[in-house]
Amino acid sequence: MPAPPLRQITSFKNPALGLVRSLESKRTRRERRLVVVEGEDLLNAALDAGLAPVTLLVDAERVPADDPILAAVGNLAERYAVPTEFMKKVSSMGHSPRLIAVLPQPAPGDFRTVPMPPSLGAWLTGVGDPGNVGTLVRTAAAFGCDWVALGPGSADASNPKAVRAAMGATFRVTLLEGVRGEDLATRPGLRIVAGVVRGGIPYWEADLASPCIVALGAERAGVEDAIDAVGGAAEIVRVTIPQTDATESLNVAAAGAVLLSEARRQRAV
Repeated sequence: MPAPPLRQITSFKNPALGLVRSLESKRTRRERRLVVVEGEDLLNAALDAGLAPVTLLVDAERVPADDPILAAVGNLAERYAVPTEFMKKVSSMGHSPRLIAVLPQPAPGDFRTVPMPPSLGAWLTGVGDPGNVGTLVRTAAAFGCDWVALGPGSADASNPKAVRAAMGATFRVTLLEGVRGEDLATRPGLRIVAGVVRGGIPYWEADLASPCIVALGAERAGVEDAIDAVGGAAEIVRVTIPQTDATESLNVAAAGAVLLSEARRQRAV
């Protein structure tokens, strides 16, 4: 049975375009549990993870009717051919993509029931830049984290910038939302390896092969307040990445890559 033809959008007031625009709001994304992805690579990553789009917008001038991506979602009724000028207006990218899809967000993990301790987890506290959050989600997936926990002050992983930076990892790694230090304190037997700018042991001297949570914070505020909230309920190991005096601190995404890659290295020895 052939796929239904694309619906034609001729007005910028079309509800499908309104849906995409509404999802610029974190509150709307949270309430509706929807996420916007832009481009074929991210849509294919979502499809590979078993997620089916609820709406698909394709650039009427750049996506032919026999394009394979249309065949991959041939059973979707809400498929629209959109003028290029409208795609540019609803896209969050500098150059509008050939397609934009709205999908259900992957179900978040439940901190109360997720297995503890993890073999390797990442806890982001105060990481407010969505690009850094997305990059760390991608890094966590690459180095085998069981989950990524987003603490107070961290950006929403479904933010379009975070989704782009994660390069599909949003759909491959379990995300835990709103995890505070007080929450970690309720789960016994945890070991937290906290990245700090100064005063920690060199990161390669820490045991990152044993089950642990790597804690990462904003470059200025750091992780100390969040760690203090854990209290004595967990073993805390502070580690530092040595740098030259010319640099105040590393970008949190770069620091996360160093620590998580070291964990992977130690586990491969």
